[in-house]
Amino acid sequence: MNILKRLFRFLAAYTGTILFSSLLLVGEAAIELVPPLLQRQIVDEVIGTRDLTFLGTLVAALAGAYLLKEIIRGADLYIRHALGERIIFDLRVRIYAYLQRLSLSFFESTSTGELMSRVTNDVNALESFVTHGSALAGVSLLRLVGSAAVLFALEWRLALLVLIPVPLLAVALRIFNTRIRPVYRRVRDRLGDINARLQDSLSGIQVIQAFGQEERELQRFRTESENYYQARVRGIRYWATFFPGMGFLASLGTVAVLGFGATLVVRGELSLGTLVAFLSYVTSFYEPINRLTEIDNVFQQTIAAGERFFELLDAPADVSDSPDAVALPALQGDVHFEHVHFRYGTGDNVLHDVTFHIAPGEVVALVGPSGAGKTSIANLLCRFYDPIEGRITIDGHDLRQISLDTLRGQIAVVLQDTFLFNTTVRENLLYGKPDATDEELAAAARAAYAHDFITELPNGYETEIGERGVRLSGGQKQRLALARAILADPSILILDEATSSVDAEAEYLIQQALESVLEGRTALVIAHRLSTIRNADKIIALEEGRIIEIGDHEELINRGGLYSQLYRRQVELSAVE
Repeated sequence: MNILKRLFRFLAAYTGTILFSSLLLVGEAAIELVPPLLQRQIVDEVIGTRDLTFLGTLVAALAGAYLLKEIIRGADLYIRHALGERIIFDLRVRIYAYLQRLSLSFFESTSTGELMSRVTNDVNALESFVTHGSALAGVSLLRLVGSAAVLFALEWRLALLVLIPVPLLAVALRIFNTRIRPVYRRVRDRLGDINARLQDSLSGIQVIQAFGQEERELQRFRTESENYYQARVRGIRYWATFFPGMGFLASLGTVAVLGFGATLVVRGELSLGTLVAFLSYVTSFYEPINRLTEIDNVFQQTIAAGERFFELLDAPADVSDSPDAVALPALQGDVHFEHVHFRYGTGDNVLHDVTFHIAPGEVVALVGPSGAGKTSIANLLCRFYDPIEGRITIDGHDLRQISLDTLRGQIAVVLQDTFLFNTTVRENLLYGKPDATDEELAAAARAAYAHDFITELPNGYETEIGERGVRLSGGQKQRLALARAILADPSILILDEATSSVDAEAEYLIQQALESVLEGRTALVIAHRLSTIRNADKIIALEEGRIIEIGDHEELINRGGLYSQLYRRQVELSAVE
């Protein structure tokens, strides 16, 4: 029930609209009590006495009551469903905003498809809580009490017969809730698995087709879909058994009333009109009970979806602003790593006692074999993660004491695995500086050796590049990513294999451009092509998460250590090619 309590607290912001909708529902429930009384009068005072004097008035009143009821019902339907859509909109935006603040470690342990399922399917499931749950539950209870009061006022003996199935209905509902809740949770989880499988398959469709694994992936998707189908069918089996059973129990009350009521009419202890009205109120009495069982079913689905929704909303951010975080002005770029140890999650340490200094305006290169810890250092400098020991400072401030907006707003990263958005070239370039002028945009593109190929695209800077830039070559995508970073004009620039996907000519031109771009700017360069970092002010060689040596190119070559071995090996391979 904690999930429902949290949802009700969330609904507090919409109290005014909910109260107005509830008043409309109460009005609708009150008007529903009128037609049976009018029907009673028609039977007893018109049909019974064979007097048509007041028939027109009674029929008009009956039609007016039905009309007013439907007008109120239409207004309520609009208000409740519009409110439901508004709440879903607010929930979806809220969860998306929260996701933006979560750490990379969270996304590394949670599939994109699963997150999409929670943001879309689970949030949509909560809409029924608003449109068919919260307000209708209270009104159904009022309708139930009102009908019961009228039943006892008309004939208390018959009213007692109506109440006989109620305890059985309550016990059946409790058993149903106990069994259906885990079923609905399983349904939500299986739907998340389907979305995860679909997202993974579509993202890797090129690999799937390249290795001819379409049938294998089809079988995997069929398995996930079968699991979802079985979970759904199990839920259907429960409520397909439960609701007819509830209907049968309720009908027994009607049968008992009709049998005993007919006896009373024959004996002259009850008028026919009263029996007709009573039967109408019996329907009005059991209808809210049936509605409450349906609402309870909605609540069980809401709890299952709400658990997944709040699990996401309650996920802790491993990296966040501390209460005393400061917003710094333009960074100078003086970076210190001081005895830093780091690991991903609960795995083994990937950095061991890493200590080095980058002076403002200095270009420092990280080299070493794969898995040496180069990208981990870049991730820590961006504060995508925090070290488990030691500290990292910029301009004398511990990164954990700098607001994330201040820090990341002055750092630009060009990743080896280039990501571009499914929009135009212009919008991708403007991502780091939305207010840049056309001149600044073109200058950044030229600096990254991208302007020429951009102007040759069908619509130039307005060309749509497709999902993840699928319409561009690898080298073109990487040059766009470099231009985007250059346009942001960061205090610190991180280049992670920034020229790995370009040909030799483009690499040469980009290197020439970078000399002016990096001038006076602190830069951390990760490179496997060691020829691209010969002019770095400082080269740090890493192996198995430890710094093996630090120096410039000539110094490390003469030392004959790890860097020298890596460099000579690449020279030999280049000569063979």
